[in-house]
Parts: sequence; C-alpha cells; structure tokens
Amino acid sequence: SGFLKDKSLGDKRLTSMPDRVTNTINTLSQGVVYRPTVINCFDGDMSSMRKWWREWKNFMFNFTLKLQGTSSAVTRPAAMLQKIKQSKYPAITAEEEAISIPLQTLCQAIFDAILVHIVTTVSPTPGKWQTLRLQMCEALNKRKDERTKAILDNSYADADVIFLQEAAAAFLSVVRSSSLGSRYIVGHAAS
Repeated sequence: SGFLKDKSLGDKRLTSMPDRVTNTINTLSQGVVYRPTVINCFDGDMSSMRKWWREWKNFMFNFTLKLQGTSSAVTRPAAMLQKIKQSKYPAITAEEEAISIPLQTLCQAIFDAILVHIVTTVSPTPGKWQTLRLQMCEALNKRKDERTKAILDNSYADADVIFLQEAAAAFLSVVRSSSLGSRYIVGHAAS
C-alpha cells in the first residue's frame, strides 16, 4: 500500500503518535489493555475486517479506563490523543495541526486496517495468524515486567547504578515494591 510507504506520515507522526498513546495502556483496574491491532497483544477477535472494525471503534470511542497515576477521572483511548504541534514536528502543516487529533485517529485506523487485511488475506488457515501472534505475545510480552525485574535482580545484583530507558510507569511501581526498590533509589525523568 502507498499508505505504508508514505514517508510524510512518519515525518508528521500521524500513525506513530497515536500508536504510542493507545497501543498498550496500563490501567488502574483493568490491568493492561490493548488497541485492536496486529502489532500488540490484543486477544479479541480480528478474524475478519468486520469483526476487527467493530472492536477497534468500540475500543477507541466507547471503552472507558482509569489510567495509572491519575485522579479518579476516567477517559477513552481517543481522548488520550494530543495535538501534534508544527513547532515540534515541522513537516505538519498549520491546517493539519488544527485537525491533528481526528487526523491521527483516521491514520491509525487506516494503518491498523491495512495490517489486518494483510494477515487475514495471506494466512493459509483462517485465524491461524491470531493463534501464532498470541503465542508470541505470551512468550515475549506478557510477564515482561516480571522477567525484566528478574534479570535486573540476578544479572545486575552487584551493580551500583542501573539506568533504564523507556520504562513504563507501571514497571517503576513493580521495581519500587520489589527487592530492587529497597536496594536502589528508583527515580524517573520528568515528562
């Protein structure tokens, strides 16, 4: 698809920014939730475009969640998107900045739809790709915090200083409440 090859979408962050915000969300009461897409551990039914689209719209616009580290307010994934500013991303035009939230939503939907179309079209057995993806998620993504903490505990037990980059706030909570939290000062950069 020309959409996937369009460099300007990357320069403008029209798919990467909403993906960063809605791909995998750590919530207070529902645990980790995932946007219905091929590129994460969403475990709902994406066996057809119709089923995926129903899931995607429901998640983005109807699904309510309470984020970790926030007040008691609830939000929806679509409401988490933020304006993409031309001052930070010069490739975006003033007009695109003005409509950047709905534009991001549209671009994310197109991106996710293309991926679902690809895997449902090329999969020799209907649904087989979902089974394989979920097996990979189980092996590589689920319990990632536990495994990362175990590596830090075992392989770096003698380290005086450990720096982690791109660590989720939920992981910081795991570390603080573990033996690592009693051995190290666990800080984080200001947003």
